[in-house]
Amino acid sequence: MKHIRDIRNVASSFVVNLTAGSLRAVLVMRFLGPSLLGAWKSALLLDSIGDWARLGVSRGANLQIPILDAQSNTQESELTASAAGTYNLLLGIILCAGIFCASFFVRNPDLRLAMRLMALVTGLNQPYYAVRDLANARRRFDLRTKETLLRAAIDLGTAIVLTKLFGLAGYGTASLLPILIGAIYLQRHVRLAFRMRPDITRIKALIARGFPYSLTETGFELVRRLDVLVMAIVLGPVWVGYYGVAFLLMDFAAVLAQKGMAEVLSPHLLSEFGRTGSFSQVASFYETPARLFCYVLPPMLGVGALLLPGSVRLVLPQYLRGVPAAEITLWAVFFVAVHGTMSSFFVAAQKIPAVLRLYAIVATAGATAQYLVMKSGFGLAGAAWTTLVTMAVLSSGEMFLARRACGHCMGETIPFLSSLYFPLLAAAILRILVGSLSLGAWLPGPLELLAKIAILLVFYSPVLFAYESKFTILRAIYQTI
Repeated sequence: MKHIRDIRNVASSFVVNLTAGSLRAVLVMRFLGPSLLGAWKSALLLDSIGDWARLGVSRGANLQIPILDAQSNTQESELTASAAGTYNLLLGIILCAGIFCASFFVRNPDLRLAMRLMALVTGLNQPYYAVRDLANARRRFDLRTKETLLRAAIDLGTAIVLTKLFGLAGYGTASLLPILIGAIYLQRHVRLAFRMRPDITRIKALIARGFPYSLTETGFELVRRLDVLVMAIVLGPVWVGYYGVAFLLMDFAAVLAQKGMAEVLSPHLLSEFGRTGSFSQVASFYETPARLFCYVLPPMLGVGALLLPGSVRLVLPQYLRGVPAAEITLWAVFFVAVHGTMSSFFVAAQKIPAVLRLYAIVATAGATAQYLVMKSGFGLAGAAWTTLVTMAVLSSGEMFLARRACGHCMGETIPFLSSLYFPLLAAAILRILVGSLSLGAWLPGPLELLAKIAILLVFYSPVLFAYESKFTILRAIYQTI
């Protein structure tokens, strides 16, 4: 169960990273305000271009290098890594120049500055991703853990100081420094050989191997960011700024699910599949984490929903207009977490084409729904509800595909999904009921909130105990660790 320990270490470092990042984000939101934050978040969408433009080269290397290393084919492994790294380096230069040039056609001065800063961030991200992915492919999760903690410390300190002193320009500069230092740290240990002349033959082979899977990752990012993308076009960057609290919650969940879990599960799952060749044997790699999330995460989300309004009112009062949307978006975190358990399974099960068809359908329907909701005047809350429903549909569709690959029919999958979603539904109902209680006549404000949290946890505890009695996942994880 080495993958459990790796997940624990990497996920723990990302929890520290994301906690520091959340503190940084809260302070940055205060320093920038909705207008400047909206400009940055709108420009941040440009970073997604790199996901598409990498064409799956790094992903193809990640799928091939573990096999080559296991076969002691060191020379081919190094040449494959070098080809992927060189492609990413040249891509970073091209993207940086392209986004910077595009900024001259933007009239809004804040958005123009944000785009120029994002050009540097996007350009530097590409070689950083290359060395980071090589460390993952070679299971150097000890390096990833240390590098994540190093970046968290640098990111927190520089972002607060530079944003306070220089505003948007300072925040963009602070976004560059952790990427640069993280890339240098990893490069010192993994020694990726960058070359100015690309190996076209190997790059084509890597694209053929990795592009389909890379499309699924990019497709998921597109689906979960549909609200911000459509909002930036229909409502404008200021509304994107008010939506920043909801956006922050989704980013926290997505990064933790992808970096802290999916990237660790992938090499272990593929190695096990290569050894056994059985879909059923590797199904536990996605079923066990999903089952764990289904009864541990809902009470945490319920407590978070109770704490959220007061927390925003205390530290980010200028973003109060976005609180109702953030309370709704919070529940979509569950579906993001479940998605993170399944992504690498689809490679082993050869279900990538089916997953891409699912994403195309959901993305089209979700974008249309977002546009109609915003044009109809439902505002931020309407966008958040649309995101929640979209993520639930996407996660359920992925689970159907995964279960079908393991030979489960529809009649077996529906009860499985029902058992996954029941705790989430129970926690959401409890949150609504507890939130409607008026205890202010007997308890002052802070004590009233603590009392509501206690009531929610007490009434949810039978669900937690019943699921743990049946599945004993918490006990198994404790014994493994």
